[in-house]
Amino acid sequence: MCAESGAPFPPSLPTLQQLSPAHARLCLGIERFCRGALGLAPGSRLVLALSGGADSTALALLMRLLAPRLTLSLFALSVDHQLRPESAADARHVAALCRWLGIPCRVRGKDVAACARGWGCGLEDAGRKVRYALLEEERKAVNADWIVLGHHAGDLAEDVLLRLTRGAGWPGLAGMAAKDEGRRLLRPLLFTEPEALRGLLRALGILWREDASNQDRTFRRNRLRHAVLPQLRRENPALDRSIVTLHQLGELDGDFWEELLDAALDAHPWQEVEGDDGPGLLLPRALLRGLHPAARLRLYVRALRALGQASGAQGQARGATLLALDEALREGRANTYFQLPGGMEATLRRGSITFKKSAHSPRSRARPASVTPSTSRP
Repeated sequence: MCAESGAPFPPSLPTLQQLSPAHARLCLGIERFCRGALGLAPGSRLVLALSGGADSTALALLMRLLAPRLTLSLFALSVDHQLRPESAADARHVAALCRWLGIPCRVRGKDVAACARGWGCGLEDAGRKVRYALLEEERKAVNADWIVLGHHAGDLAEDVLLRLTRGAGWPGLAGMAAKDEGRRLLRPLLFTEPEALRGLLRALGILWREDASNQDRTFRRNRLRHAVLPQLRRENPALDRSIVTLHQLGELDGDFWEELLDAALDAHPWQEVEGDDGPGLLLPRALLRGLHPAARLRLYVRALRALGQASGAQGQARGATLLALDEALREGRANTYFQLPGGMEATLRRGSITFKKSAHSPRSRARPASVTPSTSRP
């Protein structure tokens, strides 16, 4: 139901009591998810990320219906990426939706194509960086606690496949987090089927905008969405529910590993070191020898993340190199270094490992890492 024809919204906002039993259960299920899995505190202030599509339109409606029950203060931001002729009309639709819902809304425009050229990255990456940066600016401007995104179970399935193609390891392979403390992100619809969201909008006569770029198969996500996932769903009609279960297992496993590493680091802290090209981290022998190899691999990734160098796009090459690094540690090799993607290196010496900026590759673009260590050096 595209918002280009007919009145986009009904005369008045419905109440939960006016919804059909099925749609009321949908809303109450999302409320339970907010209270339970997300731990959303009463009185929270939220910035909703709205594009005008079906998912974000449903997000705005659902959070508005639940706001009195959860005592929420809602704000909204729509980012006009200026990539399509109709993008300004999409932003106007979001503004009209927010007026109907009674949610304060700001529209921000940004030339994403120019950003992509300047940053030397693709349009998808540039759009994502711009969007999250502007959302964080808005969160701070309105003193909000969280940014709320409209990702649903279909997006989770796509994200798992994207991570698989990039070489992600477990438990990160289970997909995007429902609650991202570091970036102050919430995804209250993450376990909700997209057709349930569209069904709610259709039942209430609420229209949305369709983004034609979602059909463009030059983007990997769209190729997975339109070609790969339909085939997998034919093989397993319960695929999306299976991926939700995988995600839940991954969240539990992730918490376990984080607690284990926290305890190990409390007993034997890593040490900050200063290299010629910036800070690094030394993982002492006492820390490493007390851990199972699976825990050490996750410790290496945590160290790289602490140095700002854990890039999902480089996961496959990084994972192979970290496996080779741990093999060298188990074999007792000394004075050996490994080059990692992202311009980083790991040095193995006397049973300790140091991660730092590499002096053997350009700062901004390291060549793909080899699983074979470079020649030992003093």
